[in-house]
Amino acid sequence: MTFREQYQTALTVKSAASSESVPDAAYFAGTFYDLLDATAGQLPTVYSGGSVEIGERLALSFQPFSCRMLFYIQEGCGTFRLSSGKDCALSPDTLLYLDCSVQSFSLTSGDHPLRMIAFSLGGGLFNVYESLVPFHTFLLARIDRFSPIRKNLEQLLAGSAGAAPENKLRDSNLITAILTDLFIRAFHLEGEEKACAPYLRELRHYIDNHLTSHIRLDDLEQRCHMSKYRICHEFSAAFGLPPLKYLNKKRMEAAENLLLSTQKKIHEIALETGYENTNHFINLFKKEYGSTPQAYREAHRN
Repeated sequence: MTFREQYQTALTVKSAASSESVPDAAYFAGTFYDLLDATAGQLPTVYSGGSVEIGERLALSFQPFSCRMLFYIQEGCGTFRLSSGKDCALSPDTLLYLDCSVQSFSLTSGDHPLRMIAFSLGGGLFNVYESLVPFHTFLLARIDRFSPIRKNLEQLLAGSAGAAPENKLRDSNLITAILTDLFIRAFHLEGEEKACAPYLRELRHYIDNHLTSHIRLDDLEQRCHMSKYRICHEFSAAFGLPPLKYLNKKRMEAAENLLLSTQKKIHEIALETGYENTNHFINLFKKEYGSTPQAYREAHRN
């Protein structure tokens, strides 16, 4: 049985409105990739993938079948539910990694369509990553807009579905990078759950998703309802830097990502990462990376 046949057999699509036109199951897989026998059983491999949409009031119900899946939510909200009764909310910038062979599951859209990048994956190494952390069927992570995971997902999406060896090696490299970052996050989050106060995780998430905002310690004091001195001390103990230095570090990482992955001009990157003064941005970047943004871009693209 081909993977396409397995996918269509495993998936049932249901609509809350009987008059609604329901897409064929194959639509939700995106493009079915051509496989290369020499790599399909060994390297991490894309079986299918693409940008897909679960329409308003649609539910996708999957019976167990042999693959892993990645779902990156771009727009809309919904629910992921396992047959064991466990369910999780899906919202923009959520990444779901799932072993589909364990139990049946469903994805349900909310009041608006759920738009996402979806990949079905097979091949090697997945069980190795899953053995590194307490893994039970799935991982759910929040991915900020400048995360290398998001960049690698977009590059994987832009790749070719053809069976040429260079396509399969490229896909394998991107899948490995995505899983490495995802499971490193899972490993650290496991420790943070035990040692880090919930407000600190929420504060870090707020900073990660507001890099262009003018954040002051007084603002954090009001947001957390506690002394800024206590916030700085506890945030530094948990994450290695006080909040504002952490903010600047994340801005620099975002700027580096934009320099290497886009053709945007330096002043555009400065604005997009929270710096209105381009000269100030250039000086901070040079202090962090040892060269100006333009020189850094040229050196790393050659």
